[in-house]
Amino acid sequence: MTRLTVLFFVLSFVIGCGTERAPRGDASTGTDASTGTDASTGTDASTGTDASVAVDAGPPAACSFNSDCAADRRCECTEADGCFCLPGARGTGVNGVDECTSGNDCESALCVEGAESEGGTFYCSGECATDDDCEARLPVCSDVAFVGRVCIRAAGT
Repeated sequence: MTRLTVLFFVLSFVIGCGTERAPRGDASTGTDASTGTDASTGTDASTGTDASVAVDAGPPAACSFNSDCAADRRCECTEADGCFCLPGARGTGVNGVDECTSGNDCESALCVEGAESEGGTFYCSGECATDDDCEARLPVCSDVAFVGRVCIRAAGT
């Protein structure tokens, strides 16, 4: 072999052996070294958080109501984009009882117009199965396209 071939071989061996490789896992602790995740619990060893719950793991989920979202998110809607689960505090307004200016004021995330006789006042609405689930200001349980069955004002009011 020529000196150049021998030198190349030696350098390749030294570089290959000198490169540290991350261990695949620590059998004594059950921790996957490549992810830092405890294999038995799914907990991130560096933060103590559940590694199976990804933060911002993709696009926000579509929704109609706050109940469609994780507890730390609310259903927020815009005319341009539609409704999606986004981080934020949920409202506390009660279906058919409390006035609202947006869905963010309501437990359900749904704010609808009340009777015309009330001067365009809006009230928190919510899911319903029958009219019995609705309060006096929004007394009718009706199917609304792309939303579901919700409490609305009576026809002609």
